[in-house]
Amino acid sequence: MLKEQLAKLALNFVSIPQNYQLLVEDYSNGQAKFMWSKSKDDLDNGIEVTLDKNGKLIELTRPPSTDGTLVTTEQQRAIAEQFLTSQYPEALNYLTLSTVIENEKDTKFFYKQYVEGYPLDSYTTKIIVSKYGEIIDFRYDGYTKTPPTFPAQLASKEAILQQLSKAPWKLSMKYLLSDLYSVPQSGLYPVYESPILYQSFNAVNGEPFFEHEPEEPGTFIPFPDIPVVEKRITIEEMIGISDCMIKLREVEIDENTLGIVWREKNWPAPKDKTMESFLLERLEDTVKAKIDKHSGNLKEFTWFKDRTGDLHLSFEACRDIACTFIATYFEEYVPYLQLQIEEPSFNKANRAFFTFPLHTAQGLQIEGEHFYVGVNKTTGCIDLLWSPRIDLELLQSYEDPSIQPFENVLPALKEIGAFLQWSRKYDENENDEVLEYRLGQIETKQRIFGINATTGHLIVNKI
Repeated sequence: MLKEQLAKLALNFVSIPQNYQLLVEDYSNGQAKFMWSKSKDDLDNGIEVTLDKNGKLIELTRPPSTDGTLVTTEQQRAIAEQFLTSQYPEALNYLTLSTVIENEKDTKFFYKQYVEGYPLDSYTTKIIVSKYGEIIDFRYDGYTKTPPTFPAQLASKEAILQQLSKAPWKLSMKYLLSDLYSVPQSGLYPVYESPILYQSFNAVNGEPFFEHEPEEPGTFIPFPDIPVVEKRITIEEMIGISDCMIKLREVEIDENTLGIVWREKNWPAPKDKTMESFLLERLEDTVKAKIDKHSGNLKEFTWFKDRTGDLHLSFEACRDIACTFIATYFEEYVPYLQLQIEEPSFNKANRAFFTFPLHTAQGLQIEGEHFYVGVNKTTGCIDLLWSPRIDLELLQSYEDPSIQPFENVLPALKEIGAFLQWSRKYDENENDEVLEYRLGQIETKQRIFGINATTGHLIVNKI
């Protein structure tokens, strides 16, 4: 279709309020994408439509109405399927309802293509219907008329499960959120973990699909005894925001975090409405920061604008700058920090990066929780800061529990099963669905994260 035809057709799927503006009109990759919103800073209430080159609907997103007549889940499903077949009349000959997720404001329906009772990884259609019966989210991924053949013979599950006890296991300290993992409350947990838990196995021969390369242990030293400098008062001063920059937007990321974006006042905005230009305007030459809503403290920031200066600082000098920044602005964390020793190196933007892992008062390193700092060798400025998620009060009050030896938690492995699934494999020669085994909890089929080293219970991923 012509661009004008596609633009007109997109309006058949949505009604655009008068106070909305067109932000994106993009014709690329065999698709036409349109996006409207009240402003560039109010994307949460935006409207999006994506069509293929023939004008068939691929994706739709729009905000729900605030009132109307409530409909039942059964009626929502009928509305979803009527909408799907109005766009793709043959779709339900290939797709089957797989998952229904009911929420207070809407219901999500997922349709998949099954082969011998197992859904293919490549073909999922998502339809979200509001409580008033509106299609507010639609994503169509199609189907195949030539599905893969189910193997005539399968590998033994028992042979795969027998590898669990022989696999390498290590003890780690983790900060786990109860929303994501099966733990009673968010906090620190000693966990036995193994690469085998993330492995998948060929369903025909039982062989793992990838070989796990053991990680080289890092080298860590205590946080250096380094003098602090006078604190800069404002967040802008800490980050290095200059007078020639303006605040583009301030948004609420979640209940605890604000996001702020700055850029130079005279930045030349793109003139067209392509998706590439839209993303450039959101990101190019910006500085982005996250701030704790309650304390006002800086959590992280990143310069997406390259800065250059006349300095030629050594890696060691940059490391001292990073340590001084942490010691000055995050001094309460210093007793729980180490410094990871790295080979001296700089990236193309002249930045050196330094990791400061956290550990408990008893010396157990908390995996994944660290400060990460990037220093520009030509300016001596901090261009990047990431901070740990863990609350300082939790770290200060934590007492290491009694940890069981791995032999005592071995019974938990009996709760792990091997489950068949189709998975899309990408390589140079093929892009096919392959039947594989993956590991999960027998009762729920949820993926295993590890074993609680205190209780001996499995910890599974909730999502």
